[in-house]
Amino acid sequence: MNLLLSAYACRPNMGSEPAVGWNWVEELSKYHDLWVLTNYTNQRDIESYKASHPEALKNVTFIYVRVNRAFWYKEWKRFERMYYYLWQKKALHAARKLTQEINFDFVQHVTYVSCILPSFMYKLGIPFIYGPISGGENIPKIIQYPMSMKSKLIETVRSLTQLIPVVAPSVQKAFKHAKLIIAVTEETKALIPSEYRSKVKVVQAIGLKSEFFEPEPPAKQNTVCKILCAGRMLYWKGFELAVQAAIQALDHGARIELTVLGDGNEEHINKLRTMSGKYLDQEIKFVRRVEYDQMKSFYDQFDILLNCSLRDSGCLVVIEGMSRGLPVICVDTGGPRVNTNSSCALKIAPAPYLQLVDQLEQAIHQLVNDEELRTSLAKAAYLHSKTAFGNERKIQELLEYYTLPSVDAM
Repeated sequence: MNLLLSAYACRPNMGSEPAVGWNWVEELSKYHDLWVLTNYTNQRDIESYKASHPEALKNVTFIYVRVNRAFWYKEWKRFERMYYYLWQKKALHAARKLTQEINFDFVQHVTYVSCILPSFMYKLGIPFIYGPISGGENIPKIIQYPMSMKSKLIETVRSLTQLIPVVAPSVQKAFKHAKLIIAVTEETKALIPSEYRSKVKVVQAIGLKSEFFEPEPPAKQNTVCKILCAGRMLYWKGFELAVQAAIQALDHGARIELTVLGDGNEEHINKLRTMSGKYLDQEIKFVRRVEYDQMKSFYDQFDILLNCSLRDSGCLVVIEGMSRGLPVICVDTGGPRVNTNSSCALKIAPAPYLQLVDQLEQAIHQLVNDEELRTSLAKAAYLHSKTAFGNERKIQELLEYYTLPSVDAM
């Protein structure tokens, strides 16, 4: 089949949204001919990859779309959403030109993984797959998570933007014309108007290459239990919960080391370092960045993955950690709720902040003190990640969607 993909974020050797776009391209290209609309900022990395892998992606054509005179735009930082909206308009124009030359079987919106931000690919008049999309996730109010005034304002505005799928004509039309809608969480499915939910499949947007599972995770020889908490340094990633739970566990005699991996907001990092008190740079350590091609060996240094993200739609770090045999302690919400099960994770239900810290601490003690449980969860985590999120398995699941009745029926 000929597939047209809209993948604004699509870049090799990265995590987050660029990884979603790249993974879909790599895997779908094994079965179909692809034309990929992507932002011009991805061109250098994509072309470099193609030059160093001449046998790869031979049936993939990348179309690099750029909004003219957008001097005010800085990737991932300045005016990103405004640029993205204009980019979607420009991408539609480029797509229309392509449809005059190529007979496409489907067009699919892949990234950004959001139904709050628009996609106009439904206007092409060819079968449209909308997703993966997110946007319905919120920080559970019961947690009463401590946030700055700026962060509270962001959350308030974000809550208001969740009205967009209900009231915005462009998003309504995307839902209406989609033959299939792929939502990454149940929360996002609930955000979609009820008349379109019969077309929704809840599937995580991310998978892992087979190399991430090989060789199998090594046996751990650590003298203390090493815990990893990783992610972008954003307030809703819940790093405060992780650090405070670790402090309490250390105060109560746990033999642990917590490593916080994350870069970004300097003020946030300094706040977490100050919170760490006497344990700073001893039992609680901070690492700014690890290159993506080194992450597999980095995960192998640890015994447990602690994830306190509060409204993550995907959470690639959880899937990667499980692929390296790390049992997971997580807050049971958003992506981690979908990505884990009781065989491989201790899932903590949202609760008032201090109560949640106590429960996370108890989970730490439970895994540290029960080596048999920790080993059992570690083995199950590896198998679950490989079975559910290995790209080969995942792409077979995704390929089925191109033949579902809701897709075939025009």
